[in-house]
Amino acid sequence: MKLSATPRRWLIFLLALLPFLYLLQAVVRVQSGEWDLLGPEPGKAIVHFTGTWAFNFLLMTLAVSPLVHYLRWPWLMAHRRMLGLFSFFYVTLHGLAYFAFLLEWHWGDLGREIIERPYLLLGSLAWLLLLPLAVTSTRGWQRRLKRNWKKLHWLIYPAVLFASAHYLLQIRADWSEPVLYTSVSVALLLSRSWRLKRKTL
Repeated sequence: MKLSATPRRWLIFLLALLPFLYLLQAVVRVQSGEWDLLGPEPGKAIVHFTGTWAFNFLLMTLAVSPLVHYLRWPWLMAHRRMLGLFSFFYVTLHGLAYFAFLLEWHWGDLGREIIERPYLLLGSLAWLLLLPLAVTSTRGWQRRLKRNWKKLHWLIYPAVLFASAHYLLQIRADWSEPVLYTSVSVALLLSRSWRLKRKTL
């Protein structure tokens, strides 16, 4: 049985919210005394968890067009905006978790941290590129910007490149996960570039 647009929208929304709900209950349980639930460093675990899901939703957003094109799933296009907004939601949580648990709200240390850890600058740039996309995601902004709306939303492409570099520069020992995310990112970007090139021929 196929779901109509509204139930499908609610289902995707609830599924996208599950990582946040899982994290929320884990934090509550840690505060209640289950100290080892998130490992020996709960703050780092929360930062990594939110960053991973931010990247997951960023890739899901990029994957919509190829899936629509190759698998003939036109219904998926209606949900791309929601996936993009969840990407911004999780990347914002990722940044807040970093400031809260690793920087402990010492804003004065941010400049030194960026110099010592360039991946922080790349992550911040990715967030800044996603910010105007989240702000202008409404139909009202789409009407105001007209053709420029689509051009503005091309910012997702450099954002995913910055996110990939942000992840790769944090590698200490295990390369598998960062390389996997980067490979998927590059594959999606190449797919988009190839289809755009075909349209111009």
